[in-house]
Amino acid sequence: MLLFLEIFTVIVIGLILGSFSTALIYRIPRHLSWTLERSICTSCNKPLRVFDLIPVFSWILSKGKCRYCKISVSYIYPLIEVISATVCLVVYMVFGLKPEAFFIFAAIPFILALLFIDLKHMILPNQLVFIVLIIGIIRLIYIYNSSHLLKIEDIFFTYFTGALTYAFIPWLSGMIMTNLLKKESLGFGDVKFFFVAGIWLGFDYLPFFLISSGFGAVIFALLWKFFKNKQAFPFGPALIISFIGLLLLQGFLYHENHYY
Repeated sequence: MLLFLEIFTVIVIGLILGSFSTALIYRIPRHLSWTLERSICTSCNKPLRVFDLIPVFSWILSKGKCRYCKISVSYIYPLIEVISATVCLVVYMVFGLKPEAFFIFAAIPFILALLFIDLKHMILPNQLVFIVLIIGIIRLIYIYNSSHLLKIEDIFFTYFTGALTYAFIPWLSGMIMTNLLKKESLGFGDVKFFFVAGIWLGFDYLPFFLISSGFGAVIFALLWKFFKNKQAFPFGPALIISFIGLLLLQGFLYHENHYY
């Protein structure tokens, strides 16, 4: 019974975080406040009530339409909520309801917002990258305070020096490719996300992150070319999917090593 209650709670948390993520995805590229303004229908600007904001179920009950103007609401909204709940559930399966899981839960809406904003607008907004960075630093403070094995120099070298290395390698590679190809080959937002990934993953995971994100980028570029018929593609999704995958791998190894 307790296990069922935990799973149900995690799914509800994931759906709520996903709903929050959809607000970020809509508002941030349009430079709208995402902290104070009420949610509205993007078609008729009618303020939405609590009944209209129940993740997934409001969309299903309204048959995918606004209750006021009857204009269709994109399926992307409930899809993101379901993805968020699924990711939260997987995190729970790996970490359980431990502090490490809640740090990832806190980052999920911002990470998903980065992914979908990059897919649509090909940008990684600084404010979202910065928030994920801050959550990562707070997580490091927790890891340091809760571990008897780590020293402050371990944290500095493994994570902060690692993060600089994460950022430097793609920055240098991007500069070289830009000069050779005479066009921008890597956005600076991607370099910033490399730094953030280093803060979360640490130096030891750098080779795995470079390989997995590079392989993912190749696959994504081919799919982008096939479906969009465009050469330029967003690199962020490959970085983010690789990042989440390696965070989960850390969780599998946590119990064995007792620290990240």
